[in-house]
Amino acid sequence: MWWTCGNHRLELGQKPLVMGILNVSPDSFSDGSENHDAAIRLGLQLAQQGADMIDVGGESTRPGSSAVDEDVEIARVVPVVQALSAQIDIPISIDTRRLAVAQAATAAGASIVNHVTASLNVAEFVPWLVSTNVGYIAMHTPGLPKHMQAMTDYSNGVVEAVVDSLAKVKERLCFAGVNAKRILYDPGIGFGKTLDQNLTLLRSCETLAIKLGRPLVMGLSRKSWLGKLLDVPVSERDPYSVMASLLLCSKSVAVHRVHHVEMMCRGLQIQSSLEQRQN
Repeated sequence: MWWTCGNHRLELGQKPLVMGILNVSPDSFSDGSENHDAAIRLGLQLAQQGADMIDVGGESTRPGSSAVDEDVEIARVVPVVQALSAQIDIPISIDTRRLAVAQAATAAGASIVNHVTASLNVAEFVPWLVSTNVGYIAMHTPGLPKHMQAMTDYSNGVVEAVVDSLAKVKERLCFAGVNAKRILYDPGIGFGKTLDQNLTLLRSCETLAIKLGRPLVMGLSRKSWLGKLLDVPVSERDPYSVMASLLLCSKSVAVHRVHHVEMMCRGLQIQSSLEQRQN
């Protein structure tokens, strides 16, 4: 199975793919900065550590965060995307909810759009997606960051709600002519979900992937559900983030979005070595 992302074609299922998180936003919940030079250096470091792709974001989407102006978001991400795409030969992703930001970033060299509010506003992206060949990640959220944690009442169950929402996104895109091989799906762990709902979704990864017909993208890194479950602060969550991601590698999750790329890649190396010994 393949994922078509602009000029990149990524094989899914042979090995888990690592998406390195690069926040260019001072209000990110764990590691943000508006310093372009520092962000570019970190992006190059993530690539050197083994990232298969880098996800650049210029607006925090943590629960309760406030929106930033569109022009500010573009000014934050475009120089970083442009510099990284010129220096490394792996896909650059733009993490955004806005069409104009996606357009500006892909013009600067990004080949993936990580659409964090696809379940809310995919319609405005459709004509543009039809005209491009970028890869697309459709993420589920019940609302915008400011209020989404007050929107956790899924009357028919959280798995059913996520599947139904993302299936509608898929139907809309494919009906318009977007190739399904360009699309992956993210259930939005931590976005408008309680701890129990997050755990239910994590247990249901295979069901989600089967019903959506494509593997999943999963972003567990440093999320608050880990803090609630283990009573650990953000600064201590990386090992547990990697552990949780490794447990999902055989459950139809193709792409793992992480902050600590080196730790994740080392974990995958151990896992691969153990699997080879079994064979």
